[in-house]
Amino acid sequence: MLIEFYGQNFGCFRDEFRLSMLATDIDPDSDRGIVAVKVQGDDEPLRLLRAAAIYGANASGKSTVLRAAGVLRSLIRGTGELPSDSALQGYEPFGFSTEETPVRLGITAVVDGAVYDYEVQFFEKHFSAERLRLLHANEEPTELLDRHGQDVSGKWTSDPQFSLISQSFRPNALLLSLADRLAPALAKDITIGLSRLLGTLRSYFPFGIGEIAAQRAHTDQNFADWLAGRLKSADFGVIDMRPEEFEIRRPVFAGRGTKAAESAEGFATEKAYRLSLVHGTSEQTFVVPYNLESGGTRRMIEIAPLFYDLAHAERPIAAFVDELHESLHPKLLEAIIREFNCDTPMNQVRGQLIFATHETALLDGEAWTALLRRDQIYLTEKDASGAARLYSVAEFKERNNLNIRRRYLQGRYGALPSLGAFSD
Repeated sequence: MLIEFYGQNFGCFRDEFRLSMLATDIDPDSDRGIVAVKVQGDDEPLRLLRAAAIYGANASGKSTVLRAAGVLRSLIRGTGELPSDSALQGYEPFGFSTEETPVRLGITAVVDGAVYDYEVQFFEKHFSAERLRLLHANEEPTELLDRHGQDVSGKWTSDPQFSLISQSFRPNALLLSLADRLAPALAKDITIGLSRLLGTLRSYFPFGIGEIAAQRAHTDQNFADWLAGRLKSADFGVIDMRPEEFEIRRPVFAGRGTKAAESAEGFATEKAYRLSLVHGTSEQTFVVPYNLESGGTRRMIEIAPLFYDLAHAERPIAAFVDELHESLHPKLLEAIIREFNCDTPMNQVRGQLIFATHETALLDGEAWTALLRRDQIYLTEKDASGAARLYSVAEFKERNNLNIRRRYLQGRYGALPSLGAFSD
C-alpha cells in the first residue's frame, strides 16, 4: 500500500511536495477512510488512508501531482529496455528555473509486508541519483541501493548477480528496472509492487477503456454482476447488459513500435470486446450500443474495473485519477466514493484512490461525519513566483463540527481562483 508520494522540481512544483497517505490522529477512534496494513517487525498496523482528493484552482498543480506519479511508474517499468541514446520520459523541471537541475520523484510504500523508500533524480537523458532503502520500525534503514551517477553502493552490490549489473549499465537505465529483469531473485517483486501503486487510468487500461470493461464483463461473471448492479443503482435506465466477444482484423507492421505504416506485411485476426446496454422496462426493452450511451454512463463503465479492483484485487493497487467527477452527477460521484471510502469493510480494501476534482459536494458536512476526512483533502495553490505547493486541510487546527465545504468556498484554506472581471 502507498504511504507517501513525493517530488521536487517537477512541472509547476519548484519546491518539494509530499502527498501522505498516513492517517493523522484527528479521528483516532474512527475507521472511516482507513485501511490497516500489517508491517513486518511492528506489532501495530499502519493506519493508511483509502483515498485522497486534491482540490484547487485551474492550473494550480493538481494534474501535475498525478502526472508525476505516472512518470515515476513509467521510469520504473520501462527504462530497463530503453536504447542507450533515448531521452527519459517526464523530464519536466520547474519552468521558471534559470539553471538545469534534476527532477526528483519518490515513493514510500508497503510491498509484501516490508516498507521501502525509493527515490530517483534525473535529467533529460540520464539518472543522477537512485536510492532504495528498506525501512524498519525501530532500527536504522537498510541501504539496498545507493547510486550517484555511475557509482553504486548498498547491500545489493554484494550479490553476485547484481554486481555484474552495477559494473556496467546505461546512464538512462534504472538499476531497479535492470534488477527486475536480470536479478529477479534479488529484486523480488519490488518493481512490480511499486509500479502497481503508481497507476493512472491510462496505465491501468493499456488499450480502449470501454473495451477493458467489456472484456472483464465477458470473462469475469463476478465483475459482470457487480457492474450490472451499479448501473441499475445509478438510475441510468439500464436493466441489463450484454458483453460480446468478436474478431477483428488488425494490420501487422514490420518493426513493432515504429510509425512506418508503409511497412505493413498483412493482417492478423484478434479478439475484441464490446458492451451493449439494455434499456427499458420488463415489458419493453431496447439495446443501445456503447458509443451512443450518455457521457455519464460511459464514464461509469470506464472507471468500473478500477473501483472493482479497489475492493477485489489480489495484490494492492493505488490509482491516480484526474477529473474523477467528469460527466458524473454529484450525487452519483458521492455514492461511488462513499461505498469505497466508508462502506467497504476494512478487511476487504485492496487499494487506494488519489484523485483530482472540483466537485465540492464531496466536502459537505461537518468534519467528523463528512464523506472525506480532513487528512484526505489536499489543496494546491501557486504563489506569486508561479511555484505550486501541496498541503492538507489537516494542517489547519479546527474543530470537528465545522463544515469543510463552506469554509473552503469562503477561502479559509486558500486554493481558490482569484477571478477578475469577465467584461470588456
